Amino acid sequence: MFAQTAAVFFSVDCILVPGSSLSRLVEECLGLSGASGVHEKGQTDALRWTGIPEKALHTQLAGLPMVPGIAETTQWCWRNGLVPIISSLGWTPIGAHLADRFGFHSYSGRFLDAMNGRFTGRAGTPVTTADQIEFVRRRADDLGVAPTDCAAVGACPTDGLVFDNVGLGVAFNAAPDIRARATTYVEDKDLRAVIPELERLTVSRV
Repeated sequence: MFAQTAAVFFSVDCILVPGSSLSRLVEECLGLSGASGVHEKGQTDALRWTGIPEKALHTQLAGLPMVPGIAETTQWCWRNGLVPIISSLGWTPIGAHLADRFGFHSYSGRFLDAMNGRFTGRAGTPVTTADQIEFVRRRADDLGVAPTDCAAVGACPTDGLVFDNVGLGVAFNAAPDIRARATTYVEDKDLRAVIPELERLTVSRV
């Protein structure tokens, strides 16, 4: 067992549900009208959540057909000195659910307020790509390592910039333009397929 001395940032919104955005799919399952607006500048998108029970969100997330191997991948990271972290622009309650369920260390995202078990319709300002990069740098600093000692796994259009700021970028089932920004890419139905690529971080510390 290694001491935890590097991080792997997982862009969960684009890699955990095959062929779909996790945030958008959750909102559709909850019956929220309109396209997912988590990145909008206004509050209209958050207002759609008013009165939605937190329990309903957890129920929908638990029922989604996510890719296999998520918990096994985070467990492998922990065993090998890598801290698995959610790097997301999506809603924080989604990140919190995934972190608790699959063993991620922490998560980024846009704050969505809840009170007495229901969402209030109030939200924090949208998270930008610059915020996401700052989150990566801050978490790396917390661990006492440089971002270039860390890795990122993603497929979202914004993940290219994250790849640019870490030492190892792994595109997972990503479009060609995203793969071109990454160090390497993996095409597979199971998230565990990224483990052989992540092993590069453990070898570099031996």
